[in-house]
Amino acid sequence: MKEVQICQVIYKDIKVNRSTAPMIRGYFANKYNEIEQMHNHKDDKFIYRYPHIQYKVLNNNPVLLGIEDGAKIIQENDIFLDDVIKIGQKEFESNQREISFKKVKLGVSDKIIKYKFITPWLALNQNNIKKYTAADLIEKEEILKRVLIGNILSFSKGMDYTVDETIKVKLDLNQIDVKFKQKEMLAFIGEFFINFEIPDNFAIGKGISRGFGTVKKI
Repeated sequence: MKEVQICQVIYKDIKVNRSTAPMIRGYFANKYNEIEQMHNHKDDKFIYRYPHIQYKVLNNNPVLLGIEDGAKIIQENDIFLDDVIKIGQKEFESNQREISFKKVKLGVSDKIIKYKFITPWLALNQNNIKKYTAADLIEKEEILKRVLIGNILSFSKGMDYTVDETIKVKLDLNQIDVKFKQKEMLAFIGEFFINFEIPDNFAIGKGISRGFGTVKKI
């Protein structure tokens, strides 16, 4: 197990739709454009790494999650004090922000833990979507299992954590259609079991910084 520092800001008195998560990201990314971690770009090129600052809409509340250096950035730049968020053309003022600074654990567990995707999981990419579409029910589940394990390994690498044991998963998911970067994509919601500790509100898969793939222990 590894312990990591997080800073989470929940704007409790702002109510928005989940689809506005990319706009929330855009607001903070533009306002703090000089900070790479806020948008994961350098010299107009995307930086392929697990995002340590994530933007979400949970229970219809905007949420800002900073992990390790991301948590430090949110604190040192007083970002958690921002009481106005501009979403699209509309400004929202917040007088009720729930701010938490704490350490959480992640890593391989000797127990099987049950999780739920509280935002859609973007599991598939151009390389495996055709294979998934052509597969039968059993093959589809095996594909998703491999993808989920791969997501956990990528997440672990982004957290500087080495996985030295076998990851086991069981899925209970349903597929849905979502929009990602103005395109219709296949995504999944539901529950899964895994022998790995994932902190609440962390995300896996594609579109993490835009609010996709957020998980919660149940």
